[in-house]
Amino acid sequence: MRLGEAEVLCSLRGRLKRERQQATSLVVVGDHVEVSVQSDGTGVIQEVAPRRTVLERPGFRDRTRLAAANLDLLVVVQSTRLPAFNRHLVERFLAIADRGGMSALLVVNKIDLEDPAVVGSWLAPLRALDLPIVLTCAKDGRGIERLREALTRRLAAMVGPSGVGKSRLINALDPGFKARIGEISRVHEKGKHTTTASRLYPLEGGGYLADTPGIRELALFEGDPESLAIVFPEVVEAAARCRFRRCSHSHEPSCAVKAAVESGAIDRDRYEHYLRLAAGG
Repeated sequence: MRLGEAEVLCSLRGRLKRERQQATSLVVVGDHVEVSVQSDGTGVIQEVAPRRTVLERPGFRDRTRLAAANLDLLVVVQSTRLPAFNRHLVERFLAIADRGGMSALLVVNKIDLEDPAVVGSWLAPLRALDLPIVLTCAKDGRGIERLREALTRRLAAMVGPSGVGKSRLINALDPGFKARIGEISRVHEKGKHTTTASRLYPLEGGGYLADTPGIRELALFEGDPESLAIVFPEVVEAAARCRFRRCSHSHEPSCAVKAAVESGAIDRDRYEHYLRLAAGG
């Protein structure tokens, strides 16, 4: 932990250690804590302040897995290839961001590997959400300045699967960060995990950027209709015309959502993903 200009090795107060047995992470990156410095120069975390936003996801045996706190912005990173762009994962992260009270930004990296028109077709459903999108190429610097401007004076965290280029983007923002860069498996087109714990990088001009471990799968909290409404507004709009008030949009007759899918007004792929997320899948 950094106190002023010094880094101090901190441990948890005894009471907090006992509380930790009921949580996967009692103290996470972004937390505001009260620390007392000991005579040997180490610190003891006495209290953790209430969090205004949280980055969390379901964990083992219904225990919430907390990754970060007090974030202003969740930076969702995808690549065009190696690994391939995954819109479903983006939609899941957007729901997580809304649930946790954060704004979201989508970064599509490795734009040198795909035709711009193809990338545009992938992003069309997401642009309808008024989601800020930055196209980048960490290799040649395209989009890095725009990304830097979006991060300045904010506390942000980068999330996304291993291999999409989060570490390269961090190094492009400031080569002095020296974030470790991994390799891509050419067989599975997935990255190897190089970030095993969250790290906080101070940004020139103010603000901080947290890098989080790569995530290949992401479950959502069951029964979170408000967040799904933010990610799938076209479904919510059509649902207002359904015959049944509690229509699940999966099997009921006179379902306006299913009718919109059949007519092409709602993208079938997004509809099917909505159903999986609504079921907690």
